[in-house]
Amino acid sequence: MYVSRLDVIENKDKVVSLYKNEKRKTFLIKNKTVEKWVLHNNKKYIEEKKKEFKWLLDNINGYNLDDKQREIVLSEEDSTLVLAGAGSGKTLTILGRILYLVNKGISPTDILCISFTNAACQNLKRRLEKMGILMDVFTFHRLGVTILKDNGLGFKVETGKMLSKVVENYVENDKLVDILPDFEFVDVGDGDFDFLHREIILKTSEVNNLKLLLITFINLFKGNGGGLEDFDNFLEINKKEKDTFKRYKQERLLSLLRQIYESYTYLLHKNKSIDFNDMLAEAIKVVRQKGIFNYKYIIVDEFQDSSLVKCELLQEIKKVTGAKLLVVGDDFQSIYRFTGANLEVFLNFSKLFPYSKIFKLENTYRNSQELLDIMGKFILKNKKQMVKKLKSPIKNNTPIYIYYYDKSYLEVWDMVIKDIDGEVLVIGRNNRDIKNLTVKNGEVMTAHKSKGLEADNVIILNLEDGVLGFPNKIVSDDLLKFVIDLDDSFPYEEERRLFYVAMTRTKNNNYLLVNKNKPSVFVQELLKENKNIVIRHEAHKCPMCQGKLVKRTGKYGEFYGCTNYPKCNFTQKCQ
Repeated sequence: MYVSRLDVIENKDKVVSLYKNEKRKTFLIKNKTVEKWVLHNNKKYIEEKKKEFKWLLDNINGYNLDDKQREIVLSEEDSTLVLAGAGSGKTLTILGRILYLVNKGISPTDILCISFTNAACQNLKRRLEKMGILMDVFTFHRLGVTILKDNGLGFKVETGKMLSKVVENYVENDKLVDILPDFEFVDVGDGDFDFLHREIILKTSEVNNLKLLLITFINLFKGNGGGLEDFDNFLEINKKEKDTFKRYKQERLLSLLRQIYESYTYLLHKNKSIDFNDMLAEAIKVVRQKGIFNYKYIIVDEFQDSSLVKCELLQEIKKVTGAKLLVVGDDFQSIYRFTGANLEVFLNFSKLFPYSKIFKLENTYRNSQELLDIMGKFILKNKKQMVKKLKSPIKNNTPIYIYYYDKSYLEVWDMVIKDIDGEVLVIGRNNRDIKNLTVKNGEVMTAHKSKGLEADNVIILNLEDGVLGFPNKIVSDDLLKFVIDLDDSFPYEEERRLFYVAMTRTKNNNYLLVNKNKPSVFVQELLKENKNIVIRHEAHKCPMCQGKLVKRTGKYGEFYGCTNYPKCNFTQKCQ
């Protein structure tokens, strides 16, 4: 019998009763070594189950689960977090878990399975059907709506368009030049202000990003259970800001956000509708008051994209049903803050679900070890990220190639395509990066949409230092500190995770197209700290000191060196 950590805390007598030897029982209790015995007992249980279900675990949709995946599938902890690296087979682990539960006698209807997008749900359902399991897979949205409908409550749920419209209306009718970040177009002297606002400000991508920032704030605010009275607290906190301009800017934005929140709330009431966060809050009340179907197991994919209100719904369902919870996710790939995702929920799983256990899936089967080493060092610069040491059997000494261009990536495009063998995924930071771009042997999409996909090779565009470059600078606005914990945040933390997602889509190489005049800070960091990155197209400027790079010959062959040597010792391989 498996003994969960919750069992140990809540019922030690029952746990000890499993031990047959009376003298040993007394010794265990007296010397407080129950926990050690539980570890031994559970290890023995897992090993027995591995043998009993070897026939199943050796073939999950044609794949053989590794040892850690088997341990997760067979575990009976009350609450479990699976920390899954990119390409580590997390979906396969979920499929294995469900298949095991069904084969040990659990009905598919007793398993509540949740993923974050309709496409992910359908994909999971199809793969389960291939294994002969017919069961539903919910998004949080559909789960909430189902709970309400099953209890006779019908609400019109807004899709998000209403909030976007309210934000757009306020931005277009409020002269925001004085509170926008330090964009070059803002400093125009004593020109015609109305003309500036109408003809320049409202037509810039920067303002579109400001709209996104405001929407992100409201989604996080509501997802964390915020109310109108909180804005007074925010304004009081803002008074302590020592930077005069920042204090003024944030006061203006907070006042604007308050008006947006009030207008949005009024429109929802007027239309007799609720938004996604309100709907989940209502679903929580229903579960608390009336209960829910008596699920025995809950499985949640992509848990790093959860909000606080989603977590509270899980807590309430678990409390009412007593179901065992298993969530899977990767904090390295949390990239949906603009939808209300709060990474703190993932990082604080053990506090939100006490007596839980954390497993790590660190064996990966997509990226080379060399790329994992480079990107692991890159992502773990942010000390809040949970440490994973990813391992891969794949070797590739030079997984990253850089092509510098002067004005447009089209200058090197033909050269890049000629160098690539196999399918390619082209990734841009923004929609404008990939507008009207097509490739014969692959797909083109933004970094956000690339999550969960893989390709033989990856090309990443728009790697330049700028407001709308990669990293995109406006999305890191510290206004969000009022709704999420930014006290210990790392510069461009979510952009860093988004770049990590883009870079780990490849099964072979990444091809980075970089503006030589203003290279991305991410590219500069990679070059500074890693020597196995190859420059395929010569840059005339050193990314470290902006000196000139020239081709030289050394002990190990040709390389690029900076003309400012020895003051700047930057070097890079060339081919």
